[in-house]
This record gives sequence, structure tokens and C-alpha cells, in this order.
Amino acid sequence: MEVSRTRRARLLHHVDENAQVVRGKTIASRPKELGLTVRGVLGEVNANSEVHREFSGKVALSTNQNEKKIQKPALRRNYCHVQSKIDTGLSAKSIQVSARPPLRREESTAGFATRAALLTRAAAKEIIKKDCEGKENVLQGKVLSKEIKKPVKLIKELKDKKPVKDTAESFRKLKIGESLIISTRFEENSYYLPDDIEDIDAGDNNPLLMSIYIKDIYRYLTHLENIYPIEENYLKNQSIITGNMRATLIDWLVELQNQFSLLVETFQLAVGIIDRYLQAVSNVPKEKLQLIGVTAMFIASKYEEIYAPSIEDFAYITDNTYTKNDIIKCEKQIMTKLDFCLARPIPISFLRRFVKAAHGTSKNHHLAKYLVDLCLVEYSMAHYRPSELAAAAICLSLHLLSSTPLEEVWSPTLSYYSGYSFSHIEPIIRKISKIVYNIEKSKFQAVYQKYTSASLAKVSTLPQVKGTAIYDLIRSS
Repeated sequence: MEVSRTRRARLLHHVDENAQVVRGKTIASRPKELGLTVRGVLGEVNANSEVHREFSGKVALSTNQNEKKIQKPALRRNYCHVQSKIDTGLSAKSIQVSARPPLRREESTAGFATRAALLTRAAAKEIIKKDCEGKENVLQGKVLSKEIKKPVKLIKELKDKKPVKDTAESFRKLKIGESLIISTRFEENSYYLPDDIEDIDAGDNNPLLMSIYIKDIYRYLTHLENIYPIEENYLKNQSIITGNMRATLIDWLVELQNQFSLLVETFQLAVGIIDRYLQAVSNVPKEKLQLIGVTAMFIASKYEEIYAPSIEDFAYITDNTYTKNDIIKCEKQIMTKLDFCLARPIPISFLRRFVKAAHGTSKNHHLAKYLVDLCLVEYSMAHYRPSELAAAAICLSLHLLSSTPLEEVWSPTLSYYSGYSFSHIEPIIRKISKIVYNIEKSKFQAVYQKYTSASLAKVSTLPQVKGTAIYDLIRSS
């Protein structure tokens, strides 16, 4: 016992004074001369903020008992440790590397989606068959023919029902038979498109695309936009928080997204959570704004990501301004205020649909995403619906990357699937043009720097973004 105490005292004696003890292990601290600092949201984030607190390696003692030195461990960078924190229980076994490439998220659920679609279709046909056999009306001694019994009467009965305001209550009151019959309306071609409108879902044979249900899905997403609106100038109920502070926070979240390599869905969902919370809660103190932002990103990452960063990572990225318990407490407050509902749509969901309707290229898609992200930072654009931002962004993207006039770009097919006429989105397009043209003068450069990446086609550096076409839109407005 005395020998172990003596060894421990000798070890602690030779450790640097600035060393830290993490989880019972002694690790060397970062020297200040390396410049590894992390600043808060209202300042600039250092490029070295991606360096993680944890270290790999162990403290090694030399064999010379007179001079014992501690070997400084190497730093982990780029948060590659996020996936390795998951304990699979296979560390003691030899793992054989498969030659098959890893599955994407949509491919990993392909089998479940296919089986679910087949079961749903079979069950719906069985219900319709039983319903037709059990409700054969006899008129003057003659049985009505099956040709008279069309789904039109059933659809009319469903439409005559009074809608339920509460979304959760409507799901509880919806019977299984009704939901299956409603889903089979697409098989019966109940959606009749005008002659000049293209059916963009006609050739979709992949069950993951859910072409059978896609029209009702987007109709429901449009309905959710009306349920969870963001009011214009919603920060009027805040005595301290301003639009400039909100823009600073969102700009910092863009850098956080890049450091953690999060999905664009995660970032856009986090922005929606922040706007909804600040609209619902008044007089939020300035010191709590960064906590709300990092907690919203934490909630969104758990909602969208497969391997979400740990809560310790989110606490560290704030330079330990907030603890783990602070984030958990703020998470409870946000979810309670939002009634535990994160169903408000995001612009990227509509944007993918509109790009498909426009037969756009990947470059059109990346440029439209760039325009949408710039709008999310701008407080004056926060009150527009996600579908409005997506529609205006894809229209401007198609116009800039082709010499087609702006009015001709917005085809009847795009107008039909988006639900907006050109006169409705034209003012939004001109506002976006002004934001894009003046981005170099803005102090919020995170979105611009993000889209200089080659993986995003470097759309922020395209000459069309600063050309005469976008300048003419600004001048005419």
C-alpha cells in the first residue's frame, strides 16, 4: 500500500502544472503558444476549435529512474472519434473487412420499405374487396353493377368529414381501414393532372421514392407550414435579442455544422427550432442565446443524424461556457415549449421536389441550397415559409445558370407542384438577389466559405452570382 502511494506521488510530482485529470487519467494540457482557443458565439470562432479535448496515447515513463519524462500524446482532430465512441462489443474479436461498400441510410431501410409497401397494398385491396362485397345495394330486385361502385363515393364521404385541428388527435381518430383506402387512391389514378402538367412521379419504380404516397406527403408538409408559421419581425417580443444577434448565432452554427460534418437537414431544423422558441418565449437574456443555439443543434442532430455528436462535444464547442447539465436543462425547456413537436418542414425537403420537377442538375441544386442557407442567416427572411424559400431559390438558380428569362424558367409544371405563381415568388427572388450580391460586404461569411468547397461545386464563387443577370434583378427592384 505504501509502495503504490509512493509511486503515485512521484508520478504526480513530474506532471506539468497545467495538466488536467480526465476520467482518472493524467493528460498533458494544451500549451497556449499553440493558439488552440475557442471563442463564444458573439465572437469569432478560431479555426483550431475542432481540436478535441481528449487525447490518444498514454503517459510513458523512461527507464531512467533519475529523470522520468512524460511523453505528450497526440491530438485527435476533425471529430473522427464520434463514431468510435459507440461500443459494439467486438473490440476483442478479429473483424474481417468486407469488400462490399457500406450502405447509405436510404439503402439500409430498403427491405423494410419494400415489405411495408407490399403489405399495405395487399391489406388495402382486401379491405376494398370486403367493403364491396358487404355493401351490395339491391335496387328494384337488381344488384348494382360493380362499375357504379367507384372510389368516388368513398372519397366524397371522407372529404365531407370535419377536419380535426389537432394533428395528434387526427391520427388517433383515423381508422386503419380509412388510411389504407386513402393510400390506394393513387393506384386508382384519383389525382388527375392537367394536360400541360408533367407527371414527374410516373417513372419512379424505386419503393424508397414512395411515389404512391408522395403527393399526399407534400400536401401534408404544406399543411404543417400553416400550422407552425414564423411571424414577420417576431423578435419584437424580445427586449435584448436583435436580428443581428440572431444572424451571428446562425452564422456560428454554420461553422459548427462544418466542424461536426452534420447534414444540411440538421442545420435547417436547428434554425427552425431557434426561431420557433424565440417566437414563443419573450425576454430571453443575451447570455442564454448561445445555449439555445447549441441545444437546438443538439436536438436536431439526434433527430436527423445516424451518429450524432455527444453532448460533451457540444459543451466543449462553446469553450465550456455551458455544462452538460445546462444543455440538458435547456433541451427540456425547448421541447416543452414546442410541445415536443419537430414536424415543421425544412426548405431542403421542398427543394428536392422542385429540382426534380424542373429537371435541374446537381449544380442547380447546390446553388439553390446556397441561396436558401443565405436566407436562413438573414433575419428579414425568417418569416417566409420553407416552400417559398425553396421555390424562389430554384427559380433564381435556373435563371442564373441558363440564359432563359426569369418568367420562362418558372414553368407550369413548377407552378403546379410548388403551388406558387411567378408573381408570388418574384419579390422573394429579388430579395435573395440583393443578399447574394452583397455577401462580400457582409460580416457573416460562414455560408459563403462553406460553399467554396469542391464537394458543393464551389457555387459561391461562380461568376453568375456576381454577373449582370443578378444585378439587373436588384436594379429593377
